Amino acid sequence: MSVRKNYTPTEGYTEIVKPGEMGITKLHFGILTLTPHSTFFDHTDDTEVALVALSGHCILSVGHNGNKAYGVLGDRPDVFQDEACVAHIPHHTTYEMLTEEGGIEVAVCKVESHSESAAVILDAGETAAEHETHLRIWEKVLSDDSDVNTGSTHETPTEGEAICLYRSRDADAVVLDITRTVDGKKTARVQMYNNDVLMLAEHDSIVSVTPKGVGYQLWVQPGL
Repeated sequence: MSVRKNYTPTEGYTEIVKPGEMGITKLHFGILTLTPHSTFFDHTDDTEVALVALSGHCILSVGHNGNKAYGVLGDRPDVFQDEACVAHIPHHTTYEMLTEEGGIEVAVCKVESHSESAAVILDAGETAAEHETHLRIWEKVLSDDSDVNTGSTHETPTEGEAICLYRSRDADAVVLDITRTVDGKKTARVQMYNNDVLMLAEHDSIVSVTPKGVGYQLWVQPGL
C-alpha cells in the first residue's frame, strides 16, 4: 500500500486524503489556495476544522450563533519563515475567508467532533490547549546543516494515526527519508519529496527520520 501522495499546487481547494483512504480512519486533509481578491465559504458539518496558514494572509470570519471569531489569519511569506497562524473552528459552523492584495495557502485539517469548543484564531506560534481541540498540529524544520535552526516543541510522532505535509527549500533536490514499521512486522523506507503528504496508519510507527537538505514538516494527529 502506498503511504504518500504528491500535491500539485492548484487554485481552490484540493482534498488529498479522507477517512477510509491509505490507512487513514479519522483525519481529513487538504490544501486551499486563494488568489488575491477572492473569497472562500464553507461549513464544518460534523467535523472540527483547523486552518493552518502556510503562506500569505486573509481575513477570516467565523459565525455560529454566539460562537464567533473574526480576524487576520496568516502573516508569513512561506513555511521556512516564522511560525504558522492556526484557526480552530467547531462543528456545524460556517466560515468565510477573504483575501486582499495578496493570496493565501492554507492546510485544511478535519476530524469528526461534536465538542462545543470555541472558535479561535491564534496568532503565530500560539497553540490551543489539548482539552480545547480534537486535533494536534505542529510544525518542524529538519536539516542536515547544523547552521539551520531546527527547533521544535514537538518530536516526530512515533505511533498513532498521523498525516505529514513535507516541503523542501530546494524543490528539485531535497529528500526526506523516513523508516517506518508496517503492521508491526517489517520496516519500510519512505522517501518524501517536495509537496508530498505522508499517511501514517494507527498501528504503524516511525523508527527514524533522516533529512537531506532543509525540509519543513506539518504534522496532524487526532487529539487524545
